[in-house]
Amino acid sequence: MDIRKSAVDLTEQERDRFLEAVIRLKHRPAPGGSAGVSVYDQFVVLHGAVMAVITPGLPPGETVNFAHWDIGFCAWHRKYLREFERALQQEVNGVAIPYWDWTDHAGAVNKLFIPEFLGSLHSGVPGPVTDGVLRDPVPGSERPAWWPAGADGFPVHPLLEDTFGTTLARGSAGVGWPATAARIAQLERLVIQEPGVHPLWYFWQVLEEGNARFATRTHNRGHNFIGGHMSGAFSPNDPVFWLHHANVDRLWADWQERRLSDVPGSKPDDHYPPSDELSPFTGSEAPAGHRLDDLMWPWVGGAPGFDVDLDPAVKPLLPDFSSAPAAIVREMLDTDAVGYRYDPPGAP
Repeated sequence: MDIRKSAVDLTEQERDRFLEAVIRLKHRPAPGGSAGVSVYDQFVVLHGAVMAVITPGLPPGETVNFAHWDIGFCAWHRKYLREFERALQQEVNGVAIPYWDWTDHAGAVNKLFIPEFLGSLHSGVPGPVTDGVLRDPVPGSERPAWWPAGADGFPVHPLLEDTFGTTLARGSAGVGWPATAARIAQLERLVIQEPGVHPLWYFWQVLEEGNARFATRTHNRGHNFIGGHMSGAFSPNDPVFWLHHANVDRLWADWQERRLSDVPGSKPDDHYPPSDELSPFTGSEAPAGHRLDDLMWPWVGGAPGFDVDLDPAVKPLLPDFSSAPAAIVREMLDTDAVGYRYDPPGAP
């Protein structure tokens, strides 16, 4: 069982092992991929591609976003992070993705966004990261002992730079920190009871993008606060992405645990809308990839009829999961079953 900790609670050794795994994965040539493409790059392009999936029987010209803008947002990203975590563990045994606790602003400033960890933040117009191991290049005199031989820095692949350049960039104007502790506590307990509406609909929407009835600054705010590469379709270019989404997943896990406790005898499946339930926001069923027993692209087990509408130059960078076991939303509802747990902030 892997344990994910708050990033500010990591020991220096744990922090460095995580960074080492990230850097090594960034320089691990993609198996069977084009020259200059790393396994890390493959995960980046996957996040962009999932926004335009072609499913069996879909009318020509239409696509489905399997990972955003609907109820399956949490489940897809849970699977995605777990696959990335397993890839990290192939580089450094036992590494787990830490999470960025949005409510601990002081901890983030003093322990997370520093040269020794993820590098400093940048305000205003996006600009390059100028300190730490996520620069390109990293001066030889500043490379840690674990630095991979032959690596110069942390470059952004030219086909994935999303207008921000091939050096990792951060920065955005007028965007403040994500939610306060009080707002997150409210979100973890959020249960909107409306006839025929499963409570997860509102929890998901507030968590991903916000809702006019609530002022919580959550997932979208975190992306835009970091800015630069983190604000685009290929946002995993910035390793902050993984810590950000680990916190998204942690909040969902906390909400699930509370619901199981508040509804004695209930199961994880009970805390996800039935597949035929209509969305209170669109009046229609959730799209493909978002319902309980839907396959989650790209983990479709070689099922025919799936494709993506992606730039032909970028498409060859995608990883091949055709031989991997198929995965459905229902399988992502219990972190213990997936293989990990979260330590609360402040845990030793």
